[in-house]
Amino acid sequence: MKTSCFSLYRGEGRISIARYAPRNTPAGYRTYQKLAPGNWFNSVSTSRYIELFQSEILAKLNPEHVWNELHVITGGVEPVLLCWEKPGEFCHRQLVARWFRRELGIAVEEYDPHTTPQLDMF
Repeated sequence: MKTSCFSLYRGEGRISIARYAPRNTPAGYRTYQKLAPGNWFNSVSTSRYIELFQSEILAKLNPEHVWNELHVITGGVEPVLLCWEKPGEFCHRQLVARWFRRELGIAVEEYDPHTTPQLDMF
């Protein structure tokens, strides 16, 4: 599993974990709303966002169940969790990646187009 942003990754296994996808996002992605931030997502500080995401979203989920569901919905293709922010910007996908590492001992890295080729579906 990897993480990325809508504007960078357009290959197979795309799963939106955002509240909604950007306009003109190419078809073919799946949505997993259980990892989307709450309606507070753009109205709180970064530290408060982290607190709320951990307590209201991640704390209510079983990481092993989520991991398995994400793999099932991509049909055997490596899942790539997508949201809006570009690499290097704060984003909740980083919180999800850390959650998997902490809870399952599995590293979820950010997609790097220079080291991992993608089959662009469009």
